[in-house]
Amino acid sequence: MDTEAPGFDPLSYTQVDDLSVTECFEKLKLVSNKSTYKDVAIWLGKTQMDYNNWRRSGKLPWFEIIRALLREGISLDWFFAPGQDLSKPQYVYSSADYTKASVREHEQWQRFNFLNAHRRVRPLLEKYQLESSRKAEAFLLECYLLSKDNFLNKEQAVELIARALAMDPPKTEELR
Repeated sequence: MDTEAPGFDPLSYTQVDDLSVTECFEKLKLVSNKSTYKDVAIWLGKTQMDYNNWRRSGKLPWFEIIRALLREGISLDWFFAPGQDLSKPQYVYSSADYTKASVREHEQWQRFNFLNAHRRVRPLLEKYQLESSRKAEAFLLECYLLSKDNFLNKEQAVELIARALAMDPPKTEELR
């Protein structure tokens, strides 16, 4: 009988396959700024007993680790594949993919952003006694929404300031 040793399949292998519970928790100690495995387990929302079970079984709590890393804003690529340049998938959407549900979600998101902007702008309108000026309100909302999306560049900022300066200031008798 001619038997071959099982071959190494690089497509089914990842660096995570070699990660032991102890190695993973050592990395998590650095990320979480904790000094003991017990503290890391608590940081993950679990107990020392859970850590002991993971170490004994050799299985890692992937869900808890991923949730904690994302909660802290830590790149999963950095944690699980250090030194590797991982590609991000490119998505191509057709018009058929853009369903009524996604349109509805987008409209809800726009309404939420507008209401949030209005809540932030309202105190400024009151502070500078511009509550009755629809022009000032629209201007401030536009400024807020553009800056919130990091879409406001220097030229736009200068133009918005110029537009603000060109607005008619409230008359002094209106302020009383």
